Amino acid sequence: MAKTKQFILFLCGSLILLSACSKADDNRLRLSSWVSSPSETELYKQTLEQFREANPEIDFKYEPIPGNYSEKLQLMLGTFTAPDLFYLKGFTAPSYMSFDILQPLDEFMAATPDFDQEDFFPFTIEAFQRNGQQYGLPKDFNPYVLFYNKKMFREAGIDTIPTDWASFKALAQQLTQDKDGDGTTDQYGFIVEPVVEMVMPFVFQNGGHFQNPDGTLGIADEPFVEALEFYLGLYEEGIATLPQDEGVAWNGDAFGREICAMAVSGGWLIPFMADNYPDVEYGIIPLPAGKQKATVAFTTAYAMPKSSDFQPEAWQLLNYLVGKEGMSSWTSSGVAMPSRRSVAKENGFYEHPVYKVFMESAEFARPFQIQYSERGFEEVVVAFQAVFFTGKSPKEAMEESKEQISKYSLIDK
Repeated sequence: MAKTKQFILFLCGSLILLSACSKADDNRLRLSSWVSSPSETELYKQTLEQFREANPEIDFKYEPIPGNYSEKLQLMLGTFTAPDLFYLKGFTAPSYMSFDILQPLDEFMAATPDFDQEDFFPFTIEAFQRNGQQYGLPKDFNPYVLFYNKKMFREAGIDTIPTDWASFKALAQQLTQDKDGDGTTDQYGFIVEPVVEMVMPFVFQNGGHFQNPDGTLGIADEPFVEALEFYLGLYEEGIATLPQDEGVAWNGDAFGREICAMAVSGGWLIPFMADNYPDVEYGIIPLPAGKQKATVAFTTAYAMPKSSDFQPEAWQLLNYLVGKEGMSSWTSSGVAMPSRRSVAKENGFYEHPVYKVFMESAEFARPFQIQYSERGFEEVVVAFQAVFFTGKSPKEAMEESKEQISKYSLIDK
């Protein structure tokens, strides 16, 4: 109970009470997720409907949380009004697992003979373990890969793909062009976003960490700063642009509009391109390597709170969603990669011309996780803004951010 009280004070103390955080009136199992694209939402609802048809005795209500997902979930957990099953981000899972609020799933797994924990990619399931217990089960994963515009490559006379930082930068320079001769660049080699998630693949490739294995922050260490300097340098040298500079919301939209020839993204860009830019001819390759091969893999789990009154029913739904049938249904469009090897194999992901790149990347992928509250992580967001928009040096910004973030450590709490 002490840990739960700490959670309420630490994560929810400064939040405003939100109407979405009240318990449902109709006493049913409640499932919540964040709201994604319309195509993803429709696919998810189809998967849930398949479970409903096969298990009519399980009465549940799907309650997506629009906007401010983490803040609302934190408050619901702290006030014992959380849904019975919900999405848990791999990125911040350690902060949730630090408190006595999530139900360990080990007994449910052990009581399910055909569960087969070994079928999961190790990094996806290990992301939700703490002190030998399993607090979440991964529904999928998505590694960063490199999308490239085949037409732009052909027009620039390029018949190779980048394999390391040097060739990546050289191709970005070659692909940056003033196509109409008006003295202004209208095609960039690459697009950067001033967010730490986009820099982390370069950090991992350079041997760095956001949080070192011993728990200390690595953001001011040389490998991290070097990677940020390389990433920032692409923008400062004019061979990459920012979404903000082009009047678009994110790098995927810039890639679809053919503002840039290359972009780092996950599988979510595939249905976005199909829906919005179906005529763009693109390819996908693993990220070019630095000192080593590495990429960031995002994974999301289903978790249940200790306070749930529907744990057996929640487990049935959870087991379906992370089982072969539910996972096969959810990942069928390529919106995310199956976290079970058997599902990937049975659905031909290893042979698929596009999905095989994601499966290859899984072999050197790493989850990006921090043992700090999301409020602490906001400090590095501010630091990145300072680097890209005020000219502050990466070293100075990261050193200042390190001091601020340290206040929000959850280690040993």
